[in-house]
Amino acid sequence: MNRRQFLKRYAATLALNFFPFNLLFAATSKSVVWEVLGTGEDSINTLFSSMGGIEKFIIRDLSKTSVLIKPNLCLPHNARMGTITSPEVVDGLCRFLVGMGVKKIIIADHTLQSSKDFRSIELMEVLVRYPEVNLILANEQGLYNQAEVNGKVLKTTEALKLLPQVDLFINMATAKHHSATKVSLAIKNLMGLIWNRTEFHTQLDLNLAIADLALAIRPDINIIDASRVLLNRGPTGPGPVINENRLFASLDILALDAVVTSRYKFGNKTLSARDVPHLLAAYQNGVGEIDAQNIQVKTIST
Repeated sequence: MNRRQFLKRYAATLALNFFPFNLLFAATSKSVVWEVLGTGEDSINTLFSSMGGIEKFIIRDLSKTSVLIKPNLCLPHNARMGTITSPEVVDGLCRFLVGMGVKKIIIADHTLQSSKDFRSIELMEVLVRYPEVNLILANEQGLYNQAEVNGKVLKTTEALKLLPQVDLFINMATAKHHSATKVSLAIKNLMGLIWNRTEFHTQLDLNLAIADLALAIRPDINIIDASRVLLNRGPTGPGPVINENRLFASLDILALDAVVTSRYKFGNKTLSARDVPHLLAAYQNGVGEIDAQNIQVKTIST
């Protein structure tokens, strides 16, 4: 049984239990983070080629597979605010997947506002181009199933039912500051896949709970949209935004967050990943790599 088959069977139980992710990387000396300029289809294609091609992640007929994309769609904002994943990045990924022959693509997120507020967001213009793509604003509890986590503080949660049903799960976060957690990147983006986020803020240690969630929900590929980077007054803005026009990607979600954290001055501070409590807690949980000397950043060109 290969890693993909194991994770599928594991997820299908809907009991998302502790799994020491660092064991998955024991055979390699360094985690790898890829960085590419541009945000369109060519950049996405370059990322996938560098990671070994889409065939590395989907072993059956692409026309019979389903792909879940989890962007940050927390608010019905214009992309220029830097608070959400840019529609042009989602478009580039969808165009790439459709071009590869994928027939079923699901974009899903649990938003912070009512679904009706999202009727005219920029992403809708992307959706009409691709009949293969469906948007699910997962704002109803019936879309979630109870799942065990058995983390240090997070013992159970209600996770999106779709997770064990898809063939490829792509976590596509945006790069932004967060007033409560210092940064909102790939690990923080996983909170959009659970129902009860209130308990994270009111009943649990927020940072430890986020780190526990990263043990339970395992994307196949993690991408951070740094086309625009919100440097302060996140997660909702408005705040200072810089145009970076680049993407970062990794199979190691923590290494990815560590690289992006150290690249920008979030909250007007120079941070290492160890300065971010939920990233340090994720490392202590065995989620992935946190230290720069153990992470290889590969800058690639289209």
